[in-house]
Amino acid sequence: MKTISTQEELEQGIKRSHEGTVVIFKHSTRCPISSSANEEMKRVVDVFEPKGISFGLIYVVENRDISLALADQLGIKHESPQVLVLKGGQVVWHESHYAIRYDTLEQVLTTSP
Repeated sequence: MKTISTQEELEQGIKRSHEGTVVIFKHSTRCPISSSANEEMKRVVDVFEPKGISFGLIYVVENRDISLALADQLGIKHESPQVLVLKGGQVVWHESHYAIRYDTLEQVLTTSP
């Protein structure tokens, strides 16, 4: 999972979604819910990164401007923790808080076109 900490890295991630699926995880190191979601995401990355899905990580406290820029660019309300699945430069699925679970993401990543 590649850390996204600049506007340029954010643009690259969105652009990469035109070539394949990109998953962006917005994580707060200060939030216990986010810590739990991070553990779920580690499992997802271990399984799906080798299958060619790209993963990006935004630390929302340290890079709040990037997190808010992502919300503005994609028209999705900012939440943390939050996962966004991108294809073709658009959000095709997103979820936050306790809904960030391995089994849910597994279904999304194996069934979406």
